Amino acid sequence: MTSSNKNEAKIRILSLAEARSLFALYETMVETARSHDWDRLVEIEHQAASLRDSAAAHPASSPEAQDMETKVEYVEEFATLLARIQRLDNEVRSMVEPAHKQARQQLAVEVKDRTVRKAYSDPETPGG
Repeated sequence: MTSSNKNEAKIRILSLAEARSLFALYETMVETARSHDWDRLVEIEHQAASLRDSAAAHPASSPEAQDMETKVEYVEEFATLLARIQRLDNEVRSMVEPAHKQARQQLAVEVKDRTVRKAYSDPETPGG
């Protein structure tokens, strides 16, 4: 192995099929976030993370195409899918962040309420 081969980074990008699958998952994530189904959103995000992790674990592969025209189409579609995924991710985040903030605020109120009730409860009362 030459020194240049030793220093080459092994980069693995998603295949076009994987990028299409990831895009479909992100579309579902947006719809799920719009319906405020946060538990389902977490499940779908885990599926997307699993797909990304799986792709990263495989050795590098080249586009399925052989001729230059098909390779250009591959790259264009791939770039379009990645841009769309990024927009969808931003849309999901714009819906999740306010919900996350609200949940944190509700939790803080509940913790404070519980602390106050515990501080002022009668120690002689059973269960108090």
